[in-house]
Amino acid sequence: MQLYLVIGTFPDIDSQLAGYREFINYFEGGCPNDNFDGFELINRVHLPGQGQVVGIFKARSTDELFQHLAPWRAQFGVEMDITPAIADADVVANHKKLFASMEG
Repeated sequence: MQLYLVIGTFPDIDSQLAGYREFINYFEGGCPNDNFDGFELINRVHLPGQGQVVGIFKARSTDELFQHLAPWRAQFGVEMDITPAIADADVVANHKKLFASMEG
């Protein structure tokens, strides 16, 4: 599974307020779309002063990522900056291979 860092930005304050009205329902309903087969929310934080929500996700493919994020884009115009990310263990393993290939 691939890690993704996603920064979602509301286009304006009206969209942000409407989005948070929906998020209250989503949160109080147990966040049903945060974890499903092939998808896991690792962490989500809110930057309300900037009109942003930042999440770290694990997804099998972009299909699962789209399933989670698309409704927020479609309903509230949230723009998504999506960046694949690498976990610590993978960075270490990859750099060990790199350094070994550079020796010799």
